[in-house]
Amino acid sequence: MIYYHADVFSSKSLSGNGLTVIFHEEDMDTQYMQRIAEEFKQFETIFLRQIGEKHFRARIFTVEEELDFAGHPILGAVSIIHEELCSDESSITAVFELNNKTLQAESIKKGDYFQATMNQGVPEFLGSVEGELRNIFLQALNLTVDNLHSTLPIEVVSTGLPYLIVPLASGLEQAKISVRNLEEQLNKIQAKFVYLFDVDRMEGRTWDNFGAVEDVATGSAAGPTGAYLYKWNICKET
Repeated sequence: MIYYHADVFSSKSLSGNGLTVIFHEEDMDTQYMQRIAEEFKQFETIFLRQIGEKHFRARIFTVEEELDFAGHPILGAVSIIHEELCSDESSITAVFELNNKTLQAESIKKGDYFQATMNQGVPEFLGSVEGELRNIFLQALNLTVDNLHSTLPIEVVSTGLPYLIVPLASGLEQAKISVRNLEEQLNKIQAKFVYLFDVDRMEGRTWDNFGAVEDVATGSAAGPTGAYLYKWNICKET
């Protein structure tokens, strides 16, 4: 087993989203993986077992649990694969087999950093939140109806990890998770996390479900949000 540290969503070291990338040859026990992730205390830790040329079985853990999908671990992983295993190539494409799907990611060498992209696949639109349930979530996020975008719905969207997307016209700075049972409420609507998005500013925020840690940036929310904005004609396909 060998591990590396990557800074994702940044072209500079010691910034962006921290990630531990662990290569291992044999199968590892899930509980052992979880304990390793807890020890590193990064936003996520990704475990990679090579099963072919640029082809990897991948499992992703936070300090609390395993995730079926997350964005910045895949982007960081393909960059580390490029740097450590394919350093003589200017660009590579790697395949990652996750728990519930397989996806490709590309890395391009850009001087002293790597530009990584991925195709998250076809999005799933799992339903909108209205009425009293909408008010419950707004209160849990320290928001009111007046903060919402005037025409866009609150909707659950997934490209592997379902997010409750809350479109805002105002209030992004004041938003916070103010309840202890948000995860329980999200489970009722098939969502895993919440993503608040100021539509005019194209700026978003997300946290763990206790509001203890705010994520610097999150690829697994960016994909669903992009699909959501395309669905509602806010942005073009490209």
